[in-house]
Amino acid sequence: MSSFVRVALFLCVLALVAPFSPAADLAPDTDGPWINVDVIDLADYGDATYLEYLGMGYVAMLDALKSEGLILDYGVMMKTTGNTSDGDVVVWWSVNSLADYEKAGERMGELASEIHTGAEWQEIWSKLQEVRTVKSSNLYRAVLWNKIEE
Repeated sequence: MSSFVRVALFLCVLALVAPFSPAADLAPDTDGPWINVDVIDLADYGDATYLEYLGMGYVAMLDALKSEGLILDYGVMMKTTGNTSDGDVVVWWSVNSLADYEKAGERMGELASEIHTGAEWQEIWSKLQEVRTVKSSNLYRAVLWNKIEE
């Protein structure tokens, strides 16, 4: 594999796995569940190109992580009403603990090379860069709700 392709693959994987890096700063409390939420603005509101390339990359890895039991669930939601630049797409996924979050991050790095070649990632990444801006990427401790009996 040429050095350019290796560097391109590394940068693509780094960009996809970047949300995992702040996990170490979150304190000793590792019980969950935890939810990772990415809010994205699209250059062209309702852009199908974004969803197509998201499905080929990030969502494909989330699907594999779920089937391997490393994440609890995930979802992609696209806003159908409202103003643009308020966050057009939300991608979320959940884990039981911060330890599982770190395991999922490590596995996502491995999956990247299993799912696509460096050149394929470069094409996916360039298409995503053209059509979207990541507005925020946050990890939240999930709240468990109990129904109150009347």
